[in-house]
Amino acid sequence: EHGSFKSYMDYKLITSTTSDQYKLIYSDEIVVGDDGLLYSGEYIGVALGSRYGAVGDKFIITLDTGKTFKAIKVDSKADKHVYYGCHHRTDASVVEFVIDTDRVRNSYPEALKMGSFNVVDAFNGVVVKIEKVVE
Repeated sequence: EHGSFKSYMDYKLITSTTSDQYKLIYSDEIVVGDDGLLYSGEYIGVALGSRYGAVGDKFIITLDTGKTFKAIKVDSKADKHVYYGCHHRTDASVVEFVIDTDRVRNSYPEALKMGSFNVVDAFNGVVVKIEKVVE
């Protein structure tokens, strides 16, 4: 089902120093948490398709379990890799966590092993709504 698989990529793979992604990730706004997730305050760094706005936009993501989490778009999934600017062609993920793999290895080892943050309680479930936060 679309949106239950929540893939990840290491932020160090974003290497184009002129890109909006790189500039945001290496700015004062983003910190790498001890758990290996990227944060802008309460917002967790994720990659989303083009349908969901620009790098730097913030969202409330709702799961079918009723849980929500706050996310900031720190990377864009390439249109050639997703359907409708939304879900990934190979794994149907809508949300891709942008992480520090070394730190995540200690805090969320199951996510690395399974390839998906869906195994983490806070992120378990199918994405049913992505609402843009207007600040």
